Amino acid sequence: MIQPLIVFINPPITREERFGEMAKHGATAPPLGLCYLAAVLRQAGIKSRIIDALSFEKTMEETVKEILSLNPRYVGITAKTVAIFRAAELASELKKINPDIITILGGTHVTAVPRETMERFPQFDIGVIGEGENIIVELIQSLEKSQVLQSVNGLIIRKSDGTLFITGPRPPIENLDSIPLPAWDMVPHLKYYHESATRFSKLPLGSVITSRGCPGKCLFCDNSVFGRRFRAHSAHYVIEMIKYLKSNYGIKSLVFYDDYFVADKKRLKEICLRMIEEKLNLEWVCSARVNAINEEMLLLMKQAGCFQIAYGIESGNQGILNLQKKGITLEHVRNAVEMTHKAGIRTKGYFMIGHPTETQDTIFETINFAKSIPLDNFQATYFTPFPGSQAYDIADKYGEFEKDWEKMNMWDIVFVPQGFTRHSLRSYLKMVHRKFYLRPRIIWSYLKLMRDPKYRIQLIREGFAFIRNVIM
Repeated sequence: MIQPLIVFINPPITREERFGEMAKHGATAPPLGLCYLAAVLRQAGIKSRIIDALSFEKTMEETVKEILSLNPRYVGITAKTVAIFRAAELASELKKINPDIITILGGTHVTAVPRETMERFPQFDIGVIGEGENIIVELIQSLEKSQVLQSVNGLIIRKSDGTLFITGPRPPIENLDSIPLPAWDMVPHLKYYHESATRFSKLPLGSVITSRGCPGKCLFCDNSVFGRRFRAHSAHYVIEMIKYLKSNYGIKSLVFYDDYFVADKKRLKEICLRMIEEKLNLEWVCSARVNAINEEMLLLMKQAGCFQIAYGIESGNQGILNLQKKGITLEHVRNAVEMTHKAGIRTKGYFMIGHPTETQDTIFETINFAKSIPLDNFQATYFTPFPGSQAYDIADKYGEFEKDWEKMNMWDIVFVPQGFTRHSLRSYLKMVHRKFYLRPRIIWSYLKLMRDPKYRIQLIREGFAFIRNVIM
């Protein structure tokens, strides 16, 4: 085995830490960001490895042992906010055994709050701010040549005296097609990753991100890594990714993890037509804004294999939607869900409770609105002001905000709006799920799914988890 120069880590964190009480419902997917970084390094002739400790629930001890067995010079750790403490613990354990390892932190959290993160966790030597693909090669080459890192834009560096230095900003990648296909071969076979049975019956499952950036201005959203300007792979690149996954892994289902997959109508049409013409025969899901779809688009997506579209609805109260800067109306939501249903595509609505200015009445407005439209799946989480979002800076004006990064998984409560308690929010979260799912139409839809043996076992497991979490 060739010794890697750098090992990339998706750090060990339990399902309970990631999903709170909904741990049994949690899905796993390959760490696409790390796969892109490994692919870029491979193109430059630099050896790397990926350890996906998160998805495969490795312990901290197992992860440290595996990393050290590879004897790398550099360890790159990615971390969202909820994983930052486990990432720091991993870096600390590595430093105890081999102080010469250079630890590099990347991901959404350090990009959102670079100085605060590096000050809090001295075990990280370097932080990567923004998109890593256009930084990582220059960074590793500079380290290998012992060059001054201050000239490498897009970094926060811990200097020898312990002080921190932020280099110049790194512009976003303009041509996403210049990035090689993700190094899926460096993670376990895709068949070991899984999704909810309510989304897919055909496995193995693949996942891709085909665009970056979202022009939305939602109060609760952190888009510090990819920014607000929409950029996308060409339709040709997207089809090549899909065909690679199909020929090498035999995928039968696909998740588009884009924030705004339907933004470019011309590109979307070309992708769908190519999927139809080349008979890729996949069922797939994506997310979309409710004010960005039309009937013609939905019919083409359905023909191309689209199985479900998830919409970020958030609330059934227009005042809250306005405060959250969603840029949509309840009429937009109703029209989009009805059009999608009519096109034969399943719909999923993402909601939150505990918004700033939330009241008992607005929570009931939300669940009543959700019940009044033909949604197939409903998911409500707690309003969570993430670092880097506008909400993070103003939440304490509307209630009690506990800035505990470890709890920021959307299933643990960190923000309690005025007029509520943590106990009442938990009760309301369970209530809205009960009111949505314990209806004859929804129960019957799941009973019909259970006729298919491919769904049955997983649906039974998810059913018991549902009963335990929202009924008992």
